[in-house]
Amino acid sequence: MQIIKKNLYLILILFLAIFLRFYKLANVPHGMAWDEVAIGYNGFAIFSTRRDEWLNKLPISFRSFGDYKAPFAIYESGFFTAIFGMNLFAVRLPFAIHGIFAVIAIYLLFKELFIKNKNQEKLALFAAFLLAISPWHIHYARMAFESGIALNFTLWSMYFFYRYKNTINNKNLFLSIFFAVLTIYSYHSSKVTTPVLFIFMLLSNFDLLKSKVKDLIIGGLFGLFLLLPFLYDSFFAEGLTRAGATLFGQKLAFFGLIKQLVQNFLSYFSLKFLIFGENSGNFRHGDGRFGVIEPISLILIVLYLFSKKKNKELFYLSLAMLFSGLLPAIISEGLSSSNRSLLAIPGFILIIVLAIEKISSYLKKSKKIFLSLLFLIYMFCLGIYQINYYKNYIKVNSDDFVDGYLETFSYLHDLDRSKVKQIVFTNDYQHAYIYALFSFKISPIAYHGGILNLFFFADKVDLGDLDKKDTIVVASKFDQMGDRKPDKIINGSDGRGRFFIYLPL
Repeated sequence: MQIIKKNLYLILILFLAIFLRFYKLANVPHGMAWDEVAIGYNGFAIFSTRRDEWLNKLPISFRSFGDYKAPFAIYESGFFTAIFGMNLFAVRLPFAIHGIFAVIAIYLLFKELFIKNKNQEKLALFAAFLLAISPWHIHYARMAFESGIALNFTLWSMYFFYRYKNTINNKNLFLSIFFAVLTIYSYHSSKVTTPVLFIFMLLSNFDLLKSKVKDLIIGGLFGLFLLLPFLYDSFFAEGLTRAGATLFGQKLAFFGLIKQLVQNFLSYFSLKFLIFGENSGNFRHGDGRFGVIEPISLILIVLYLFSKKKNKELFYLSLAMLFSGLLPAIISEGLSSSNRSLLAIPGFILIIVLAIEKISSYLKKSKKIFLSLLFLIYMFCLGIYQINYYKNYIKVNSDDFVDGYLETFSYLHDLDRSKVKQIVFTNDYQHAYIYALFSFKISPIAYHGGILNLFFFADKVDLGDLDKKDTIVVASKFDQMGDRKPDKIINGSDGRGRFFIYLPL
């Protein structure tokens, strides 16, 4: 009871974080995005056969759709689908769990950062609260996107680094390096963010660097050892394939490259990205209405930026966290990707907490009123966001989360197919084959052995397919099928038909 009483506020924050990330986890967003099903299926394939969908044995980079995914999420997913089954909840569950651990990590990290501050506990709790209610973090903790895992490991790595700095316990140094390495295996952006961030942390703690050279060299060798599979894959396999997706791999002229980098950089500080949720029409990367931070957070950030007598050490750290997190997104193709830039969120939160600390120190007697009012404003923003998320967002994400695939294959799975010679299945929504593999729990060995030959994944389905004998036809909303009524319609979360199933006459 004493432990609960002492940590009551943290426990309440964690309960809030759990609710926000687990409520209707398998239903909102509705549908299963390509990357989610690829992670889920490849995890199942690795766990059951030790091979991915292309029969590569225990790879470090997963070929998948040609994007060569990082391995950690896939290997982890295999355990969860083995325990909870091949379903959307099992695939998303580990990502939601990482989201909860990230809240714990940022609380512990900020306790180390503000170790000399008399308001250490309150500031750490506010950091945990801000991450717990962050629309940016909630969004990616509720779907199978690797960025959330990398963020969690980044926070734990930073926590153990500053714990090492404050205690000079080598165990913390090795744990910091261990989690830093896990970020590299978790998400491609971390291959940029983690080295840049660690270089800054080492250089900004130069006294520690000078006095503990031996520890740091041993720790570096430990990290290098853990990275050997990654390094081998990078130089002798496909580990660096994604590097071609950066602006540096596009063969742009020098001034064209500089112009694009500047445009990318500015896009991450526009109101459209920060506040109004611009997502280029891609609802995998946001709900289209809420930006990555709340308006009150932007006000606090601006106030701190223009304030005098900043906490220089922590302010510079916040900038390092911010820009190292944004850097992978800035050098990539496309503007303002909330997914690629998720690793910047601790930098935003640190500036906000510094602003709260500074304003509170000025207010003195009115400090409690200010903090209470701030809490209510954030809770109001959270309420508006949640209403939109469960009422409106679910109606617009059908296309981006390829809604209806799982329900369609589930329907086909339960049909008596003993007299069916072929299933003509539309590929209008792309990658239909992997939804079949996931839904029917087909091993990659059986897949390459031809077990899916019953299916014909067609780029175009039309009236002529309905005349084929003993054939099930699955059409999309784009296909013109004449006057014949489908035997089954699979609707999306927007209530509109997405798959139209015609059984043999």
